[in-house]
Amino acid sequence: MPRGAVPHASGAIRLEATYPFRTASSIVVTMDPIEALHRAHQEFATRVEMVAGTQWEYQSACDEWTVGDLVDHVIGGNVFTTKVLRGATADAAMEAAVLVAESSVGDREAAYRATATEMLELFDSEYVADRVYHHASGEVSGRVVVALRTNDIALHAWDLAHSIGVAEYLDPAVVEVVWKNMSPHADDLAASGRFGKGASGDLGEEAPLQDRLLDISGRR
Repeated sequence: MPRGAVPHASGAIRLEATYPFRTASSIVVTMDPIEALHRAHQEFATRVEMVAGTQWEYQSACDEWTVGDLVDHVIGGNVFTTKVLRGATADAAMEAAVLVAESSVGDREAAYRATATEMLELFDSEYVADRVYHHASGEVSGRVVVALRTNDIALHAWDLAHSIGVAEYLDPAVVEVVWKNMSPHADDLAASGRFGKGASGDLGEEAPLQDRLLDISGRR
């Protein structure tokens, strides 16, 4: 099983957000990072509320995941991050994430809300930018932990919207933060194999920033 992989209840493997950057110097701050995370959360939460009936079984924008799998992944990521912030090892945090994700199937919306609330409250009260944490990406700073979570939730908000056919437009401030986190590593994202084929090379600087972000993350 790949490092950072989270087994899903259906047998699929879900990957916790691991990106090519690990150091604080890789993060460009354009707004308060905790505010960016809260706003990314709201983008995802709004779409989760829109999922109805059989849409949980729809194919998602992420290969091999249903819409339910996608939401379970984000729920698991919330739990993983909360445990990491409380000092758990990456392996222990991953085990906790698996247990919660597996038990969320009956009410994913409530599980997302509960796990996001706990995580955000912890960031609000105990976030230390330069503290070192045990993460699936290695030993990383708090600044990187919050950036990884913001990236993951924001991109999956788009995935979820696209999958169920609702508005895909994301908060421009969040898009800018995630772009500045990820764009310096566009080549590494492509090489990782986890973001499709990476940037198409078809979009110039005049293209909308959200389109460019989706493009470098293999969403097109």
